[in-house]
Amino acid sequence: MKSRKWSKPITGEWASALEGYIKMQADVVPPGWKKTPDVLKAMGLKYMRGGGRSIMLTDMVEKGILEKKQFRISDISGRRVLAIDHYRLVPKSK
Repeated sequence: MKSRKWSKPITGEWASALEGYIKMQADVVPPGWKKTPDVLKAMGLKYMRGGGRSIMLTDMVEKGILEKKQFRISDISGRRVLAIDHYRLVPKSK
């Protein structure tokens, strides 16, 4: 997904205030958690919005293979924070 380019960048004190606010809102994603496109790429699949791949990931979560959690991260523009699905492999029991 490509982000929209902002026609007028914010600069100076206002930009610093906005950047600080955005960083306060965003979560730190722990190691091992990946966004949907990264998970599919690691599985050798191509990311496509909706459809069978999303259903497959949901099924893998229901069967206990993957764990799903939303983390709030800033988008490419750096001007907003969005809740994005992340996945990780469920640790195997010893």
